[in-house]
Amino acid sequence: MTTDDTTMSDAHTQPTDEPHSDETTWYDLLGFQRDLLLVAAEVDGEELPKGLTLMRRLEDRYSVAINHGRLYTNLSDLEEKGLIESEEIDGRTNAYRVTDRGRELLSRHRDYLGLALEVEGVDA
Repeated sequence: MTTDDTTMSDAHTQPTDEPHSDETTWYDLLGFQRDLLLVAAEVDGEELPKGLTLMRRLEDRYSVAINHGRLYTNLSDLEEKGLIESEEIDGRTNAYRVTDRGRELLSRHRDYLGLALEVEGVDA
């Protein structure tokens, strides 16, 4: 007797919000990175969108304190992906802003959510 060893967990079921490309998609990011990108977009335009500002905003949403290492490692990852850029303010402090590429990613995901929430042609 033969059995099919393929299960749903073996299949590639991760949704994408764009055709396959080498660009970072929403689903390529960790949940924490997604939240961090959203918070960075929220504070964009503030005088000094520093890491500590982003950390405080995240802590307002999370039930636990955010570790500095976790924050800055993920900011670096987002910067490597071209979604966030940093600007040195002084020898110790950086400001973080969402890049055009990061804004495009957020916009595509917003559009995807809008379609998913649309009910019989009426936005939910």
